[in-house]
Amino acid sequence: MAKILYAAAGDGYGHAVRAHAVGQGLLERGHDVQFISCHKTVDYLKPHFPERIHNVFGLLMVCDEGRTAPIQTALSNIRRAATDLAPSNRAVKTLLKTYKPDLVISDFEPFTAMWARRYGIPYISLDNQHLLTHCRLDRPGGFWADLLSAYMIIRLYYGGAKRYLITSFIDAPIRYQPTTLIGPILRSKVYEKQQRDGDYLLAYKSGGDHRAMREQLERFDRLPIRAYGFDQPSHGGNVTYKSFNEAGFLDDLAGCAGVVASAGHSLVSECLHFEKPMLLVPIEKQYEQRINAHHVQEIGVGVTHNRLRTGEMEDFVDRLPTFREKLAKRPKSSRHTVLDAIELEIP
Repeated sequence: MAKILYAAAGDGYGHAVRAHAVGQGLLERGHDVQFISCHKTVDYLKPHFPERIHNVFGLLMVCDEGRTAPIQTALSNIRRAATDLAPSNRAVKTLLKTYKPDLVISDFEPFTAMWARRYGIPYISLDNQHLLTHCRLDRPGGFWADLLSAYMIIRLYYGGAKRYLITSFIDAPIRYQPTTLIGPILRSKVYEKQQRDGDYLLAYKSGGDHRAMREQLERFDRLPIRAYGFDQPSHGGNVTYKSFNEAGFLDDLAGCAGVVASAGHSLVSECLHFEKPMLLVPIEKQYEQRINAHHVQEIGVGVTHNRLRTGEMEDFVDRLPTFREKLAKRPKSSRHTVLDAIELEIP
């Protein structure tokens, strides 16, 4: 049995879902696991691991009208760090000294990775972001400023890992070692749901300007829409806006005809598992989402657009049968792959 400290970024649902799936799997294999995170991830993990989760300072991304706002993001994090970073670092150092983990896993959480290097504790990187830096990718044209920004941040924060485990639905050649490419990691509840082909679309808004997306959704009257990520439960046109509930969301995802959303890695991976065609509108300035959406379109299981418009939704619905044929041929993922890869790195 090994002591493992799992540190996950707090800004993004995907990190929370991955920490839950991997952490639970490691516990089931007899390892002792503690979690470090903040914000959304802490809120998600606390009901599952109430005695194992530690709340620390974490970086947050600021969006403005559907796009990442780099200057506002930097200023917001600097202001919070002025009061919160020092006590958080002391808490992390104390945990490392008292818990004495055999291995640290950093899921895009830079501060714990930094302290693990400082104290000579082996750490591995487990995320999907390193696909941008450690693999050779077929990239969409343009967006070079977004690519450079993402590349510099990833390389700056996460050097020195014992191994980089990259979870992705994209099959790409590896550029830098030591790197292992593994399939998507899905929460256990996903595997409990039965895939169905319903007569409605699911829409999910993860950030940015809700008004623009709401306007386009409510103009579309060809299929009912169940929408998550908006302010309050309500109805508008053919759209039912629902409060987020994990069980309800997964049930609607498993049974929908197709998905309209941004291009976050976790949701894309779940759509692939449930064989759901995707109309993706990446959040601006998030190059990773550009890559995800580009490859969804390249493998023929969905389309991507810079803006959501009613005409593009009409075209998307017309092409649903073609997308479903491609989706049915894709292999399914397994959580055991990543657990095996982690155990290989335990000293």
